[in-house]
Amino acid sequence: MWLGLFIGLAVYALFGIAPAVGNALISVSNYSGLIGSHTSFIGFHNYLALFTTQRPGFISSLTETLFFVVGVTVVQNALGMLMAHRLQGDTRGASLLRILVFLPIVLGVTVVGLIWLFLFDPSTGPAADALRSLGVQSAFFGSNSWAMPLVIIVQVWQNLGFTMVVFIGGLRAIPRDVYEAASLDGISRFRRFTRITWPLMAPSVTVNVLFAVIGSLTTYNLIYVLTTGLYNTNTLGMFSFNSAFGSSADLGLGAAVTTVLLILTILVALPVASLLRARERRILQ
Repeated sequence: MWLGLFIGLAVYALFGIAPAVGNALISVSNYSGLIGSHTSFIGFHNYLALFTTQRPGFISSLTETLFFVVGVTVVQNALGMLMAHRLQGDTRGASLLRILVFLPIVLGVTVVGLIWLFLFDPSTGPAADALRSLGVQSAFFGSNSWAMPLVIIVQVWQNLGFTMVVFIGGLRAIPRDVYEAASLDGISRFRRFTRITWPLMAPSVTVNVLFAVIGSLTTYNLIYVLTTGLYNTNTLGMFSFNSAFGSSADLGLGAAVTTVLLILTILVALPVASLLRARERRILQ
């Protein structure tokens, strides 16, 4: 047992703690990653640059990140609950539909991005053809108004299967006799959901909300494939990537953004987890 614990801690330290410490050290330097470039300690200059006019776009990136997180969390959990409620049965049709809903999560990010780029190609894509038949045109992922909602939809589409499976587990854990007693009392389906299903699925809600919040906060690869951070989709993850590996090649600044993102994730995730856990205790005690 102790050997297994030691190995787990060693792996976490090597791939979790060490990179975080290295990132923090890089963030207080002017390291560019270029061979032969001079690197020196510059203190909190990178952090100050983010919140001043020296590095424009950071505040708007923060706003776009919060919009993305809220959109993904709300839509993903609402649809996940709906799909779980409809597909929790053991019939062949329900099983097949569960597989289809879960399938996108096993696809690579690049594959998912290319599929949606093809579907919403403004010249030859099926979505463009459908809109043209209605006399409407759009650049979709190249549009300032369409890009972010579409990115949210793609993020939800890829991760909906996981959310659905967790909610199905929560639904199946609710005793059937509770529903039978409610049915005998003449309680409507809507009241059964609000008074029985929703409260008793509190643990599943906690898991899904936390995964959606943390996952959307740290997403950058899908956005990179779809828009490269353009058209109002420049979230903090993309801002960090572009700062570190874009034309400026400023790894110190990119590391500073990553550190800010880590702090933001902690500041958001911990209160959300605390509130959801308190809700669980209040309902299930």
